[in-house]
Amino acid sequence: MKNLPKKQTPPENFQELGNGAGHNREAELQKQLNEALFIGKFMGAINATLDPNDVCAIAARVLYEHVPYLRIVFSLSEKLGSNTLTFSPAEPKQSGFNPAAADSIYNSDADSIRQIQCDNPTFLCNDNIRFRRYSFELPEEMGNIEVFFDKRAISSLSVLFLTGVAENFARTLKNSLEYSKVKELAMRDSLTGLFNRRVFDEMLGLEGERQKLMPLSLLLIDLDDFKQVNDTFGHSAGDQVLATFGRILRESCRGADLVARYGGEEFAVVLPTTPSSKAFEIAQRLRIRFAATAFAFEGRHFKLTASIGIACTFDTSSVPVSDLVQRADNALYRAKKEGKNRISVYSTGKVEPVGRKTERKKTNARRQAGELAYAGVLTL
Repeated sequence: MKNLPKKQTPPENFQELGNGAGHNREAELQKQLNEALFIGKFMGAINATLDPNDVCAIAARVLYEHVPYLRIVFSLSEKLGSNTLTFSPAEPKQSGFNPAAADSIYNSDADSIRQIQCDNPTFLCNDNIRFRRYSFELPEEMGNIEVFFDKRAISSLSVLFLTGVAENFARTLKNSLEYSKVKELAMRDSLTGLFNRRVFDEMLGLEGERQKLMPLSLLLIDLDDFKQVNDTFGHSAGDQVLATFGRILRESCRGADLVARYGGEEFAVVLPTTPSSKAFEIAQRLRIRFAATAFAFEGRHFKLTASIGIACTFDTSSVPVSDLVQRADNALYRAKKEGKNRISVYSTGKVEPVGRKTERKKTNARRQAGELAYAGVLTL
């Protein structure tokens, strides 16, 4: 009778090995589930805003809640404002984190760098140091992000998870960039590139609240006899004049000034922390420069002038900002009525030292030099 093979008996630890493998699979599935749930939460949070800076701040906060990091640095490109935003929730003294040292090790020990390439983006990390840095470039030259982790804290993070976080963040940031472009277009006058009337009204109110203890001046500017340009040469010529004056305004004003096209051939300039004496100097430079600008249409050359009305909060017993526009408009009306090509300063019984006396000296000097242009200073 043929001998049958002896029945193999399983090792004593077979059941234990099976339980261990099952436990590992269960743990891995749970990890994947947690990561998927987090990415869903992460997407919902960062999509709640369309401001690039807020997207970064929310991303930093939500990511830290899931996996505490030492530092995250968003280096945004020029198209996003050239901002560098740094968030360091972990206390450096407690963590022992030294980003400068981590960087020097990271950059000098190139052989130890492990590169993990995904669809988008590329992660770089150094396995030989305690602090691991993940760095990736945002698409479409939007900038880059660096996240510093304690190596022990992220040993279980998957590349799929990091890629998902990065890709969703990049997509949201791109959307915020597109929104910012559309918002910027809605805020600007398409012809001159200046802010439009709606933005001017909103910003003037904000400036008024911010400058309650500081002077705030307003220039209202009207191009003299502008209608004749349109009637004589057509609207394309008028558009060229408006665009040129808009450029002169941008070049003549300071970075903190709010420059807007108020409507038609009228423009407005808000000058924060500026008394009427300084506002007058700015207006005078602007008026003289525009009067010296030559235009040529259909072989004919000519020049235009501008009239300017000025009102200041400190010159009118802390007048509310809501009344500032009306007072500047009254000053502008007086300048037009008195002959155009001049500046009128609204005041209630007092004039800044730069008023009549200073302007009279400048006017006499210009007359002696043969300059025909004249600017008058009128006090209402």
